[in-house]
Amino acid sequence: MTPPIAPGAYEALHDATLEFLEARTTVQLWQALLGHAINLVEGHGGSFWVPDAGALKRVMVGGTDELAREVDRLEGDAQERLAADAPSSLALAREIRTPDKRSIGVIRLCRDRSDGPLSEGALESLAALLKLAGLVTGALVREGDLQLKARDFNLVAELSREVTATLDLDRVLRAVVNLAARALTFDRGALALYEDGRCDIRAVSGADKVDANDLRLRDLAERAGWAAGRGAGLYVSDREDPATDDERVFLQFFSGDLEADETRSGLYLPLRDEEGIVGILVLEAQRAEFATEHQRNVAEILANQATVAIRNARLYSQVPLVDVLGALGERRRAFRQIPKRKKQMLAAAVAVVLAALTLIRWPLRVDGRDPLLLPAERVIVRPLVDGQVEQVLVHTGDRVEQGAPLLRLRVAEMRGARNAVDAEIVSAEREATLAATRRDAVGERIARSNAETARQRRAVLTSELNATVIRAPAAGIVLTEQTDELLEQRALAGAPLLMLGRTDSLEVTFNVPQRDVARVASAQRVRLRAEALPQQTFEGRVLSIAPLPLAASQQLLAMPALASTASLVTADTGAAQFTVRALVANPAQLLRPGMHSYVRVLTAPASLAERLVRRPLRSARLLFWRLTA
Repeated sequence: MTPPIAPGAYEALHDATLEFLEARTTVQLWQALLGHAINLVEGHGGSFWVPDAGALKRVMVGGTDELAREVDRLEGDAQERLAADAPSSLALAREIRTPDKRSIGVIRLCRDRSDGPLSEGALESLAALLKLAGLVTGALVREGDLQLKARDFNLVAELSREVTATLDLDRVLRAVVNLAARALTFDRGALALYEDGRCDIRAVSGADKVDANDLRLRDLAERAGWAAGRGAGLYVSDREDPATDDERVFLQFFSGDLEADETRSGLYLPLRDEEGIVGILVLEAQRAEFATEHQRNVAEILANQATVAIRNARLYSQVPLVDVLGALGERRRAFRQIPKRKKQMLAAAVAVVLAALTLIRWPLRVDGRDPLLLPAERVIVRPLVDGQVEQVLVHTGDRVEQGAPLLRLRVAEMRGARNAVDAEIVSAEREATLAATRRDAVGERIARSNAETARQRRAVLTSELNATVIRAPAAGIVLTEQTDELLEQRALAGAPLLMLGRTDSLEVTFNVPQRDVARVASAQRVRLRAEALPQQTFEGRVLSIAPLPLAASQQLLAMPALASTASLVTADTGAAQFTVRALVANPAQLLRPGMHSYVRVLTAPASLAERLVRRPLRSARLLFWRLTA
C-alpha cells in the first residue's frame, strides 16, 4: 500500500507547481525545485548535480551542504557518494528523469541527524515533487530543441537563398562566415580558399574586406592550410588541455601562435566534395570549449553549402559567356512578354521546386547484403586443471551469471590425495608433540617443518579441488551446441570447453557494394529488421569497414605470401563487396544470433537534387576519365 502524502504537503506541491510552470529556463526550474525540496524535507541545505561526460557536475547549492562545498564534480559511484551521510547531517539523493527516461540530474538534500530519517509520507511527497519537476523539465527541453531546430533551418535556408541569388564568390563566402556567427559564438572567423597546399583568406566575419597585410591573418592562413591539408575536420577544445592526439599534434606546431593571438579553442572545417578540398572554414575563440557538438554540426552544414557554392561559382567563371549573351537576350525579351500574373505563379512554382530539391534533406540509405547476427561479446571457458567431466550443469541457450557453475570435473583422486596429506599433517604434529615431551628440540623442529610442508601441499590440492568446478567468467548465454556430449570427456587445462556470449547487444556483419562503400563511415546509424520481428526496428552504429573487398581478403588468407596482392585488383565490374561491422542494441534481447535480417545504413543527408544527379554524374565522370586517361 502506498504511504499517504505528508500533512501539509498538498499545499507545498501546489505552490511548487505554480512556480515550476512560471519557469522559462531549466536553471530557474532547478532553483525552484531545490528550494521547495529542502523545505519539504525540513532540511538545512542541498545541491543539484547534472550529468557531464559520464560524471556528475554540481550546478547549484542551497543552504549548507558540506559535500557540495568541497567538490564540484563526482565520478565513478557518484550517486552513492551523494547519498552518503555527513558527520553532522543525514543525506538523501534522488535522480530526476523526464517522462521519456532522459536523465536530468540528481538532487541531494541534507537534514540534521537530530531530526531523524524521513517518514514514508515525506518520501512519497518528495517523489511526487521530483516527478512533477521531471514533467516540466521535459517540456522545457522539448521546447528548446524545437526552437534550436527552427533556428538552424532558418540559417540553412538563408544561406541557400544567398547561394541561389548570386554567383559572386566573395559575397557567398562573406555570407557563410556571417551566418556562422549566428549559429555559435566565436571571436574570429574566416573562410579561405585552398589550392596547392596554400590558403587564401577571402572572407572574415564582421568585415567587408580582407586586409592582406594583417600579420594575424597570415598566421591564421598557416593554421588553416595545415588543417585543410589533413582533409578532415579538427576541433581544438582547449589549447591548455588537449583532449585528442590530433589536437596535440596541431598544438605542437601552433601553440605559440594561438597563445600570441589569445586563442584557446578553434574549429577548422575543410570544404570538401568528391573532387577534393576547395577551402576551409575557420572559427576561433578566446575561451575553451566554445562550440557544442550540435553547434559544430550546424557549422559543418554551412561548410557543405559553401562547398557547393564555390564549385558553382568556379564553373560559372569558366563558361564562355560571350557565346550565350545573344541567347540570354532573346530569352529575356520572351520573358518580358509573359503576363505579370503568370510570372508570379511561375516564380512561386520555381521557388517551391528549388526549395524541395535543395532544402529538404534526409539520410541516403545504403542496403547491406547477407547480414549475419552474432553476439557482440564472446568468452571462451577453459578449465584450470586437467580432469574428466563428471557433470554438465548448463545447456545450450541457458542464461548464466558471472561465477555460476557450468561444469564439474571428477575429484575422487584429488580428495584421496588431500586426505592422505591430512594424515601426514596429523602424524607430523603428533611427532612434534612427542619430541617436545622428550625435550628433543631437533626432532621437534624437523617434525614441525614436515607438518608445514604438508600444509602447503594441502593448500595446493585444495586450490586444484576448487578449480574442478568450472564457473562462468562473465555473464551471458551458453552458445556451445550439444553440451551433453561434453560428459565424460577428458578436459585439459587451458583447452576451450564452452563459449558464452552476451546478447544485450549484437554484432551484425554485412556486405556493401563498392559503389556505395565510400558513403559509409564509422558511427553512422544502422537500422535492422528481422523476419521474426517485422514490426520492430532496431538501431545501431557502424563500427568498422573492411579495407579490402570480401573476395580479395579471402584470397589473401589462402595465399602463402602477400607479394602478389597487386594481382587481386581487377577491372571495375561493380561486383566487389566490402564487409561492414555494426553494433545493434538489443536491450529486450528479442533478437537472437543467426536470425535472418535486413540492414540499412543511414549515410550523410542528401537532397532530392543530389539523389537525382548522383548516379548519372558518377557514370559521366567515370566515362570521361576512361576516355581521357
